[in-house]
Amino acid sequence: MRRFFALSTSLFLACSLLPQHEAAEHQEAVKEFQRFFKTYKQEAQQVEAVMTLKGNECVAAADELVKLLKHQNNGVQQAALAVIATFKEASTFQPWIDSLPKADPETKAMLVKVLGIAKVKAAVPALKQAVAEPKAPPVLKYEVLCAFRRIGDDGVADSVSSLLTDPDPLVRMAAADCVGDLKLVSLRPRIALLVEDPEWQVQTAAINAAGIVRPQEAIQPLINAMKKTGRVRMECANALFAITGYDFGANPEEWQKQWTTLQSIPGWRIPNDEELRKKAESRKKADNFYGKKQEHNTFAKIQTTSTRVLFVIDVSGSMDDLVVERDKFQGYADYKKCTIVKTELLRAIEGLTQDTLFDIVAFATDLNPWKKHLVPANVVNRDAAKAWVQRLQPLGGVDQQDLAQAGLTGSANLSAGKTNTLKALLYAFGVDPDSPVKAAFTGTDKGALKNKLDTVYFLSDGRPSVGKLVDTQEIAHEVRHYNETYRLVIHCIAIGEFQKDFMQSLAHDNGGEFIDMGR
Repeated sequence: MRRFFALSTSLFLACSLLPQHEAAEHQEAVKEFQRFFKTYKQEAQQVEAVMTLKGNECVAAADELVKLLKHQNNGVQQAALAVIATFKEASTFQPWIDSLPKADPETKAMLVKVLGIAKVKAAVPALKQAVAEPKAPPVLKYEVLCAFRRIGDDGVADSVSSLLTDPDPLVRMAAADCVGDLKLVSLRPRIALLVEDPEWQVQTAAINAAGIVRPQEAIQPLINAMKKTGRVRMECANALFAITGYDFGANPEEWQKQWTTLQSIPGWRIPNDEELRKKAESRKKADNFYGKKQEHNTFAKIQTTSTRVLFVIDVSGSMDDLVVERDKFQGYADYKKCTIVKTELLRAIEGLTQDTLFDIVAFATDLNPWKKHLVPANVVNRDAAKAWVQRLQPLGGVDQQDLAQAGLTGSANLSAGKTNTLKALLYAFGVDPDSPVKAAFTGTDKGALKNKLDTVYFLSDGRPSVGKLVDTQEIAHEVRHYNETYRLVIHCIAIGEFQKDFMQSLAHDNGGEFIDMGR
């Protein structure tokens, strides 16, 4: 660390490029920050202080912000990164680029991440050189690949190619993401080889990339991968349609017959982009007209294609309310939101196949998991889960509100019936935001490779009202941070009258579907 911050002398030279009075103002802002930041003990105060450096771009400010990237509080780290991302002057970043070859591995990985977040295109040659070093650690390779994706330079194919076969699974995963995000069509044959990778996170990244760059070489591996159960079947089906323009759903036998036929046709080729676009439009019209065939059980109209599922269900006080659009909710025992959700969940549980692993967690202010881990959906566990769901009741609902109005606030327990959205979502990653571990700025969570869960169904009727974070944008950022390596698909189901943009974007950002059940 000392070695890196010894660069401060050369860094201050860059401030001379600013108008003299503006540079002086920025320097003064940095001095005031240095004076008072160390006196703040609360994370909220620390974050607010860090944000005062926004609009004061100079290398002195950047120097202070980089130091904070190793702060023990994740909130301070993220605030520092957010401010750095607003800096645009090339002179701010050039000393960092120049220092990369001599930096220690930890500092190098940190600088690479910062340069990627700031989208510093001038850093690409230095990043390519860093990842080409024979002893480059996995964390550095991963951060370089993430930086390539953020910067958006497609001239990195050679660097990415060598990492598609890296021994570290998370490096292979990040390399596959690069192929798709940067549309590196020259790597089509190599991405096809990863479609059957033994690590499912790598496999899903490769399948997604194959659907984007469309290698003909991936057709047979995709058919082979489709023979497995679970979420990967539909991902393979979508990728095969994107490559061939044919649609046989998640039926590997039909795909194999068609592929055998196509291979026997002299000169057959995959459709070009325009031909595929027309086929996709035709497919969409057919789905809308005839109704898309439901080959699997559903939860709130979303197919439960995965065989490793977590249902996260809101039981806050507002779930005791009645729905407004009653014409949309015919066939339930009553019009209470909780009754409707429980009915949908009971149907989904009943339809789970025996090769499925599943769990349920109910949440309000705190969490109430059914089990500590995923369990097989055998007849006993399905019946036990249904009995548990039947007993669920909203916390702080209408009855408790009546008690509170009568002055019996102790019996009402209204504080237990709020909506802790952050805690509910992070449960899927094994993270408790109320008991955080020391934040690590760079690298990947190796626990993702041990995680059996791959799909989450998240149902809620209200905005976050309690927890470490209640701002929906901040919650979405936290989920994306963890899901970079966990690769969970997060489906979101909304019921009620609250603003639903958050739930819709949460599903979109995490590969899931959004369903609005109604008000």
